[in-house]
Amino acid sequence: MGIDRPFWSRELPIPADVIKGELADRGEWIVANIEPNASWPVNAQRVEWRGHVIWVIPLMKKHHPAVAMKVVPGISPSGCEELLMRFVSNLSWVESCGHIVVELSGGSLPAPLGVFREMGTMTCESFDLSYFPEPTDSRALLALALMREGRGLNHPAYSFLSFFRVLEVVFSSKERKAWIEAAIDTVDGYGAQEVVQALRAKGIHDINKHLYESGRCAIAHANKQPIVDPDKPDDLRRLRSEAPLMRALAQKVIEEELGVETRNTVYRKHLHELAGFKEILGTAAVELLVKNEQTSVERMIDIPEINVELFDKPPYEPLKRLVPRGMERDGSKLYIVFSSADETVRFRVCLDFAAERLLFSPFTDVGIMDTGSAASARRVREVRRFEQELFGNGRLRIVDAETRKLISWKSAFIPVNMYQDADGCAAQLAMWDRTAAKRQDYEDRYGARLNWFSRGYSTRIIPKA
Repeated sequence: MGIDRPFWSRELPIPADVIKGELADRGEWIVANIEPNASWPVNAQRVEWRGHVIWVIPLMKKHHPAVAMKVVPGISPSGCEELLMRFVSNLSWVESCGHIVVELSGGSLPAPLGVFREMGTMTCESFDLSYFPEPTDSRALLALALMREGRGLNHPAYSFLSFFRVLEVVFSSKERKAWIEAAIDTVDGYGAQEVVQALRAKGIHDINKHLYESGRCAIAHANKQPIVDPDKPDDLRRLRSEAPLMRALAQKVIEEELGVETRNTVYRKHLHELAGFKEILGTAAVELLVKNEQTSVERMIDIPEINVELFDKPPYEPLKRLVPRGMERDGSKLYIVFSSADETVRFRVCLDFAAERLLFSPFTDVGIMDTGSAASARRVREVRRFEQELFGNGRLRIVDAETRKLISWKSAFIPVNMYQDADGCAAQLAMWDRTAAKRQDYEDRYGARLNWFSRGYSTRIIPKA
């Protein structure tokens, strides 16, 4: 997502800076105006979701941020509105927050509603949607909507009620009681176990009954005790103190009973690192690799050309359309080497099926040969930029060059017992810029390539297949 910054630390764009290109294509637009509950981008972001194009409209001066889409054939305006709401709920789940949709609007352009004051919102370059679940089960969709509402509401009673309703989506009263009794001592989440201990210290051991009668019913009804009175601060303090437990229970239900994982769970299991390669290689071959049994997986016919990228960074031209050149197996590990068409750039990954990890090192698994031309110097410069930006907590992405489908991604690279010399990195890139300029001048003057190898400009040895 990039480094979060408060809104006052950067200049926000105006609508004219944002509503351009594809966003300036007139039609029937639907806009969901957002009050962010967490960071929001300062750049427009085009997202393809469920077969439709949805735009994230960034923070702008005196305007709401928003998500928007054009009404498409076969879907009514109200259907598009629901799709946008589902998108916001999905986004809120991934971001662990509760973005509030303050108003739905529309027009011939995706212009969000204005606001009278600047909102104190943290900013980011763009949303990281490497993980973006697409549940279709109606219960999961409702639960995500309620979770977003609960996280976004600035009212302890109604927020508590929304979280409780998530449990009601899944369980009957009897089922809920049994589930809470089984989950109460293992439920995770900030402050959840502290709430459990505090309730037991007060002599409350039937926590399901307490949450139902003193929480859900006391908020929803006013004809018998207990009743939550909005004018009694003690009632609101109690609900606010117990909210971490109710929020954690709701999240656990969505993950474990409805199968919609949080981003933290996805990162922890890191299945995304090999998921795309598993799809490419096929189930049978992968099973043999996991078991360390004989397989003919070394065939290359199904391996696509790839682009190597880092999330939230400009593309690297030398790392586009890398062609698979060879495979080598070592037990349950499969090494794949890709290279550029002229084989001056090579990129190697190790698929460790036993550990469910994609292994890659910027120090040993990327190489480039300097052929002495100005174009070659520019290629070396870009590969060095990739190495530097990956070392600086970059997040690796491997993408099918033809379809743009994400094959693999990794969480941020964390160097151990090392640090990056920012001045040295800048000096290295500047040196290659100067080298490229000198070579280009020579080539322009004499129409020939200067041999720079004797001057110490050859680079790292390319990894072998």
